[in-house]
Amino acid sequence: MMTRKYPLLTKEEQEELRRMRKEANISIPKIAEYMHTYPSKIQQLERGETGVDPNFVEKVKKRYQLLIKYKNI
Repeated sequence: MMTRKYPLLTKEEQEELRRMRKEANISIPKIAEYMHTYPSKIQQLERGETGVDPNFVEKVKKRYQLLIKYKNI
């Protein structure tokens, strides 16, 4: 049996990432470009289809927070 290196996101975490992305008004391809990854990775995160390094999730959230903060200025 294969074990995951990183845990899957909970439904709440998936929804939080999706909500933050939409609030930041950024597309999946654009956030993937900013994070130096593939759009499919962002999609898989939001759907809970793949395990992910918690540090990566925090970096994505911080990017969303910055985008949200500065769009309101």
